[in-house]
Amino acid sequence: MSGVNVPKLRVKPKKIKGISPCAVEMSSLVTCWASTSIDDARCAEVAKNLISCMQKAKAPGKARSSVNFHLARLGKQVLGK
Repeated sequence: MSGVNVPKLRVKPKKIKGISPCAVEMSSLVTCWASTSIDDARCAEVAKNLISCMQKAKAPGKARSSVNFHLARLGKQVLGK
Protein backbone atom coordinates (compact mmCIF):
# COMPACT_ATOMS: atom_id res chain seq x y z
CA MET A 1 0.00 0.00 0.00
CA SER A 2 2.92 2.34 -0.32
CA GLY A 3 2.26 5.45 -2.34
CA VAL A 4 -1.51 5.25 -1.85
CA ASN A 5 -3.02 8.48 -0.55
CA VAL A 6 -5.47 7.44 2.17
CA PRO A 7 -7.65 10.16 3.74
CA LYS A 8 -7.58 10.56 7.49
CA LEU A 9 -10.75 9.75 9.39
CA ARG A 10 -11.96 12.74 11.47
CA VAL A 11 -15.15 13.62 13.31
CA LYS A 12 -16.18 17.22 13.92
CA PRO A 13 -17.07 17.83 17.57
CA LYS A 14 -20.55 19.00 18.47
CA LYS A 15 -20.82 22.60 19.56
CA ILE A 16 -22.61 22.80 22.87
CA LYS A 17 -24.24 26.08 23.74
CA GLY A 18 -24.39 26.70 27.45
CA ILE A 19 -26.29 29.22 29.50
CA SER A 20 -24.18 31.94 30.97
CA PRO A 21 -23.92 31.53 34.74
CA CYS A 22 -24.43 35.28 35.28
CA ALA A 23 -27.26 35.84 32.78
CA VAL A 24 -29.80 36.67 35.49
CA GLU A 25 -27.54 39.25 37.10
CA MET A 26 -26.72 40.82 33.72
CA SER A 27 -30.41 41.01 32.84
CA SER A 28 -31.17 42.62 36.19
CA LEU A 29 -28.48 45.24 35.66
CA VAL A 30 -29.66 46.11 32.15
CA THR A 31 -33.26 46.32 33.38
CA CYS A 32 -32.18 48.63 36.19
CA TRP A 33 -30.31 50.83 33.74
CA ALA A 34 -33.31 50.93 31.41
CA SER A 35 -35.71 51.95 34.18
CA THR A 36 -33.33 54.56 35.65
CA SER A 37 -30.14 56.10 34.36
CA ILE A 38 -26.77 54.39 34.12
CA ASP A 39 -25.29 56.58 36.87
CA ASP A 40 -28.15 55.97 39.33
CA ALA A 41 -27.03 54.79 42.79
CA ARG A 42 -29.91 52.30 42.95
CA CYS A 43 -28.21 50.13 40.34
CA ALA A 44 -24.95 49.94 42.33
CA GLU A 45 -26.07 46.89 44.35
CA VAL A 46 -27.17 45.08 41.20
CA ALA A 47 -23.81 45.89 39.59
CA LYS A 48 -21.98 44.52 42.64
CA ASN A 49 -23.98 41.29 42.36
CA LEU A 50 -22.96 40.95 38.71
CA ILE A 51 -19.31 41.61 39.49
CA SER A 52 -19.24 39.03 42.29
CA CYS A 53 -20.98 36.47 40.07
CA MET A 54 -18.44 37.03 37.28
CA GLN A 55 -15.55 36.65 39.72
CA LYS A 56 -16.97 33.39 41.09
CA ALA A 57 -17.79 31.91 37.68
CA LYS A 58 -14.99 29.96 36.08
CA ALA A 59 -14.51 29.33 32.42
CA PRO A 60 -15.70 25.88 31.38
CA GLY A 61 -12.92 23.46 30.51
CA LYS A 62 -12.80 22.06 27.04
CA ALA A 63 -14.07 18.51 27.06
CA ARG A 64 -11.85 16.39 24.88
CA SER A 65 -13.42 13.66 22.84
CA SER A 66 -11.49 10.47 22.22
CA VAL A 67 -13.32 9.65 18.99
CA ASN A 68 -10.59 10.99 16.69
CA PHE A 69 -7.93 9.13 18.67
CA HIS A 70 -9.77 5.85 18.24
CA LEU A 71 -10.47 6.49 14.55
CA ALA A 72 -6.77 7.09 13.93
CA ARG A 73 -5.81 3.99 15.90
CA LEU A 74 -8.34 1.75 14.17
CA GLY A 75 -7.57 3.28 10.79
CA LYS A 76 -4.00 2.06 11.11
CA GLN A 77 -5.20 -1.46 11.85
CA VAL A 78 -7.81 -1.50 9.06
CA LEU A 79 -5.61 0.08 6.41
CA GLY A 80 -2.57 -1.98 7.39
CA LYS A 81 -0.18 0.89 8.10
